[in-house]
Amino acid sequence: MGIHHGNVILREPGNWCLASSPAGVCNDPSQLEALAPVWLMDVPVPGTVAEALLKAGDWSYAAPRDFDQHDWWYRCRFSVDDGKAGIPDLLRFNGLATLSEVWLNGQSLLKSNNMFLAHSIAVAAHLKPENELYIVFRSLHAELAKRRPRPRWKTRLVNHQQMRWMRATPLGRIPGWSPPVAPVGPWRSITLEQFQEFSLTEIDLYPHMRGDKRVLDFSAILPVSQAVSLSAVLKVGHAQADIQIERCANGYKLVARLENEDLALWWPHTLGEPCLHHCVGSLVIDGRSLDVALGEVGFRSVEVLTENGDFSFSVNGISQFMRGACWTSNDIVTLVGSREKLLRSLRLARDAGMNMLRIGGTMVYEQELFYAQCDQLGIMVWQDFMFANMDFPVDDTGFRATVDEEATQQLRRLRQHACISIYCGNSEVEQQAAMTGTPAELWRSPLFSEVLPGHIRRLHPDIHYVPSTPCGGVMPFHVGTGITHYYGVGAYLRDIAGVRRDDVKFTAECLGFSNIPDQDLVDELMQGDIAVPHHPLWKSRVPRDSSAGWDFEDVRDHYMRDLFKVDPVLTRSFDTARYMALGRVASGEMMSQVYAEWRSAYSQCRGALVWFMQDLWPGAGWGILDSRGLPKAAYYYLKRAWQSVAVLMTNEGLDGIHFHVTNDLNLPFAGTLEISLLHEGKTYIAQGKVNCEVAPLSRQTYTSDAILGGFYDVGYVYRFGPPKHDVVIATLRDQEGAVMHESFIFPSTHDIKTHVHEGVSADASPVTGMSYRVTLESEAFLYAVRLEASGYLPEDNHFHLVPGRKREILFHCIQDEPLPFKGFVEAINMGEAIRIQVNKQQD
Repeated sequence: MGIHHGNVILREPGNWCLASSPAGVCNDPSQLEALAPVWLMDVPVPGTVAEALLKAGDWSYAAPRDFDQHDWWYRCRFSVDDGKAGIPDLLRFNGLATLSEVWLNGQSLLKSNNMFLAHSIAVAAHLKPENELYIVFRSLHAELAKRRPRPRWKTRLVNHQQMRWMRATPLGRIPGWSPPVAPVGPWRSITLEQFQEFSLTEIDLYPHMRGDKRVLDFSAILPVSQAVSLSAVLKVGHAQADIQIERCANGYKLVARLENEDLALWWPHTLGEPCLHHCVGSLVIDGRSLDVALGEVGFRSVEVLTENGDFSFSVNGISQFMRGACWTSNDIVTLVGSREKLLRSLRLARDAGMNMLRIGGTMVYEQELFYAQCDQLGIMVWQDFMFANMDFPVDDTGFRATVDEEATQQLRRLRQHACISIYCGNSEVEQQAAMTGTPAELWRSPLFSEVLPGHIRRLHPDIHYVPSTPCGGVMPFHVGTGITHYYGVGAYLRDIAGVRRDDVKFTAECLGFSNIPDQDLVDELMQGDIAVPHHPLWKSRVPRDSSAGWDFEDVRDHYMRDLFKVDPVLTRSFDTARYMALGRVASGEMMSQVYAEWRSAYSQCRGALVWFMQDLWPGAGWGILDSRGLPKAAYYYLKRAWQSVAVLMTNEGLDGIHFHVTNDLNLPFAGTLEISLLHEGKTYIAQGKVNCEVAPLSRQTYTSDAILGGFYDVGYVYRFGPPKHDVVIATLRDQEGAVMHESFIFPSTHDIKTHVHEGVSADASPVTGMSYRVTLESEAFLYAVRLEASGYLPEDNHFHLVPGRKREILFHCIQDEPLPFKGFVEAINMGEAIRIQVNKQQD
């Protein structure tokens, strides 16, 4: 139920309940009870009002409610053993969204106006054998209606300009791309903690590097009521250091600094092992030995290089191209979601080759499990403070005080994590100011130039800080200098040739496309009806900018027309299924082409993060994962484009196709590169092969004419007659001949005219009780092969299949109990889908 006493979780039936009242009518619980409210029983805590009403069947997206309109009251009744009443206890609130007041047994305990703050209150004097806790969450609308100074410039992110005063996420309040589900309630845990002797509290770990030295600063409190004989040692892996001990008001304070030169370093998974070390406090108390687990830490150095307008990351002295996505939320209704879904999403990020996730200023600071898993998986985290697109009132004393506390709390908990790689003051504040015509001297407030960097220098000084994204150019949104948000390909409808001209150095957001999810989610959204892309329900989930007369489905349609030479309006009007199939892969094709440019030898780009990782609700959102956390087609395209060892193609016009073999590993690569030109899906008109050796962390470029040894107009730019081939295939093999990576270019059109009806086989065999291996083969080229098996997730999908080349795809069960394996295969140029034949014998 969210309340803990000592090590016991109190779970009395009906522990928490919920009621609402008109804004401002009730000042305290006694006035509320006089209204005889109707209580909703057994509501989830931690949780939100939306979650509670959804569980009770009183709210859904189809029947929306304005959660900011009313006051919302939570009540909890709980027992404390008679013998424990009066022992010093702390009541901890780890997140209250947003304007909240708390009473315990009729006593006012707390008022908070910041959903990102945690609060600890000594409550021993207020506890009784039977207790009653009330929390009210006040109406945000009522607070916004109060008169306050106007901003210097207006935001387009939210409807109400006074949201700049609220320390609340804009999620759920953003017209255009956020579901209308404002987070209200105790969204993080509430715990009742009893001080117990011989346990450590207020544990603080700060791992960092000083030159080649691994340094861990440690502090904690040992709460004991009487003096004891005490000695202690801090152990980290095979290293250890004595702990200094001094008496304090509530026990003993323990402090240590451990220094070591040979503990294994933490690396992002694309460079090495994300090594973590267990930390243990070994205590001897009055002759009794006690080991206390303190957590895990990793040691690494992260540098950000910014000379000459560039922007790049170096980890432990090694630079690497950063790729990944902007994280949204594991679950928009709760802001937390399930542990299983979070772990699966982060594993999908790692498996796709992502080495960075960004938590942007429009989101929330993530839960501890998120950062701990990024530590484990070797995923770096770009961490924004939760400010975006508004002129925040830093000169107001109360606002400044709550921001100071917020920054202090967040930095103290985040600095333990090896994954934290950079801090950013905000998202798009400077851009928003500049685009409204505000003078340059007002773009950046002292909040981002002085206050936040001051806290970082005090608490986490080894991590780089940038005040805003985008920033760095004459206009903050110029793309050739510093950090950009790149939507040239995407919102601004630029072509692939424009990517090189734009000369992006690092983009912390990019490539926003309305990515269509798989058909089962489409069917669920459309309630069993045929999905009609112009249906109001469908269009309401397509992201858009509030000031634009177009949406991101229009953007996707533009590139669909360019890639497949079709009219999107006519296609969706008369062949909706084909429109959806082409739309699924169109955004993936464009994203993979852009990354091929950015990772080529001709680019100065050192990193790009896709906007964004996961949809907030079912529909064709920006996410490369759908709202369930399952991959869309774009995810698989990016997964192939992000692999550490890859062959990527760029069209150099009259100079043919260039092949860039990229090796992002800290090991050399040796193998072969094969080039094939395929006509009408079956006939090879030219092939060539070259031995290829690529040093660690480098690229090698080859040209089509040199490899093929003759003129074939590989990119179809000279156009002497009709094209002789439809597809250019690049295959990278290792020294044993295994395929490491494949890339494809379609010189004329992606609409492959050869429609395959026969010669396709797909067989599945069980590998374990929870996974199957599907072997796929075709006599002709298949474009954008899609495999599906209910309850199972393939490791690759929406890929092109070379004729005569077998592909083996592993499927993993994503349910607790595996279903019988039943699946099918389809492709853009297949006449009809075929069933996967299942072999019952295990491999």
